[in-house]
Amino acid sequence: MSYQNQEITSTQSFTYKDIKVELKEHRLLIENSRLARLFELKHAVPQTISLKDKSSGAELAAQHDHGDFSFAGINMPHNLRGRTEYRLGKITASVVEESIFDAEHICVKLKIHEDIQQVSFTRKYFIYPDLPYLASQTGIISKVTPLMYWTRRGGMYKTDLYKQHSPATLESCEDSLKLSDNLHPAKAVEFAGRTDYTHDHVFEHENPAAMFNGNLLFCENTSGDGLLFLQEAPLSGERRDFEEYDFRIDEKNTVHSCCWGINAHEVSPEKELFSYRHVLVLYQAGDAITSLKNYLKTRFPQNPQRDYSVTVNPWGSGGFPSLVSEQFLIDEINASGALGATHYQVDDGWQKGRALSEMIGNNRHMTREFWDFSREHLPNGFDHIATAAKDAGVELALWMAPSCNCEYRDWREFADIVYDYYCRYNIRMFKIDAVMTRTKEAEDNLEKMVRHLRERSKGEIFFNFDTTNGQRPGYFLFLEYGNIFLENRYVCHSWGLGYHPETTLRCMWRLTKYIRPQTLQIEIPDFKAINREFYAEKKRLQPDIYPADYWAAVPLFSNPLIWLAPSRLDPEVAEIYRKLIKLHLEYRDQIFAGEIYSIGQEPDGSSICGFQSHNAASGSGFLVFYRENNAAPSAQIQSAVALNGNLAVTHIAGSSNSSVAQNTENELTVTMDKSCSFTFYSYKLH
Repeated sequence: MSYQNQEITSTQSFTYKDIKVELKEHRLLIENSRLARLFELKHAVPQTISLKDKSSGAELAAQHDHGDFSFAGINMPHNLRGRTEYRLGKITASVVEESIFDAEHICVKLKIHEDIQQVSFTRKYFIYPDLPYLASQTGIISKVTPLMYWTRRGGMYKTDLYKQHSPATLESCEDSLKLSDNLHPAKAVEFAGRTDYTHDHVFEHENPAAMFNGNLLFCENTSGDGLLFLQEAPLSGERRDFEEYDFRIDEKNTVHSCCWGINAHEVSPEKELFSYRHVLVLYQAGDAITSLKNYLKTRFPQNPQRDYSVTVNPWGSGGFPSLVSEQFLIDEINASGALGATHYQVDDGWQKGRALSEMIGNNRHMTREFWDFSREHLPNGFDHIATAAKDAGVELALWMAPSCNCEYRDWREFADIVYDYYCRYNIRMFKIDAVMTRTKEAEDNLEKMVRHLRERSKGEIFFNFDTTNGQRPGYFLFLEYGNIFLENRYVCHSWGLGYHPETTLRCMWRLTKYIRPQTLQIEIPDFKAINREFYAEKKRLQPDIYPADYWAAVPLFSNPLIWLAPSRLDPEVAEIYRKLIKLHLEYRDQIFAGEIYSIGQEPDGSSICGFQSHNAASGSGFLVFYRENNAAPSAQIQSAVALNGNLAVTHIAGSSNSSVAQNTENELTVTMDKSCSFTFYSYKLH
């Protein structure tokens, strides 16, 4: 049987593995062995009737009294503002095979049309075999522009004259669910980018009500079972939507998951535009974070041979553009090989245009010539440099910045430039900087470029998305195309936030609570390049109160970013870094094969904290602990997952005499005799 675009009718259902899609008397059922969502289609726009967790038998949703989605300024079936004539077109289901972009899943499509406005929607649902996830995405194409004042200036919507504009008519809701009586919103998690300006990347909002921001919303019953909403969207402060919130909860306990990423003026009859994916993840008590991380692992597959790295980026040295020459880069690559790094990334300054400031400062229109080599500094291009990289066993990587100041309309030309460097020099990793997705057009063009290059290279080309400034994809969008360059933290400059192992550990620890650190690059600067006046002026502890091996151990459970010029690194420090890089690479694939969790007290300069990688299939894992400067020598630490058995630990490495003892099934006592130290263990359950 062919599973491509099979039409679903009242006489023909769709089945694949444990997935079933069935239409009966205006009711559509989408289910697998883990969940079942039932929709009413009498008014064409789906209304959720039920959402069942098949593992527990719990009912998670009550019957909706309006459609599950809406778009601001478009009259919907239950919108009293205007008459509508909605009708349902074809319903189809198809198998989407496993690829570099996603795991195998089923895509169910509903075609919906409204005759008065001449607006059409494509409603998509994504369901995975034997997994408790159901995602949705909605497309819109319209002969009319959404009917609303597309501005919030003057507070016009708050006046009596416009009081008919309720929140529901002013928001674009991608999915909504009326929670069952025993469920309530327990926690929302909001994230921040623009990391050049803040160390605070994660904000937790307990028991949220009314309107609030976040990419994540956890809803639970008193037993701790529940569901979470995930918005595969940019971070809250970088969105383009009209509504000033990401979620709304109404008086009927209905959660409205907003954020399409499309402005009203962008809707047109020429092109169908699609929202972000909004995902429902079901979980049992204690398994919320594991379920989230398992979803992210499923949704964004990683290839250990291509997607993991220890990357040297010399921009952290503070003066890279002035150093660029063929001999300097060859020396750098040889030093990177001696460190054991896997990649050397040439940053801004190699190109004929010489500087990113030409685009983001002077607003220069970028041409093909801009991305040629600076023949003054690199007369042979990368010819000799690529040879040196091959001889040193280091992959050459490159920084580039596509044209944000023309909404990436030149993406095809830029993609050809990137692909040419891939073919000529086997450059597979490209850092993408200066991203500004100010419009839906810009975001779609950027995605076309990176998707095209991934496909054209059969998955070989991979991107590091810089999240330090501008409007960027963030932590849940575009992860099928690469990973996250998290932050610029310098020890050598007299400006910026400055590197400190305490703040870097805290940033990684807080993010790891909700995202997979397998997708993060975490920096290790030059231990000997500290600008002491900067830290004294800021009244901060000097960062080298923590020894060099501690600096290098912070990113042990992520992708280390060697943020310095290795050819200028002190030999003693280079040897310390080399040993930690070797340690990371020896155990990396095993660590990354598990799910990684933050454990211990949040880093604040006086805690024992760390990370746990747990492989549920093998009942084994790894632990790394950090004793901060003012921490007591021992701490009781809860395991991130249930340790069903006796824990046998093996010490692997560290800078402290230490021990780990199992107190109860899920509690450990960790003892470390030295402050500012780390310790690394493997474990097995018996």
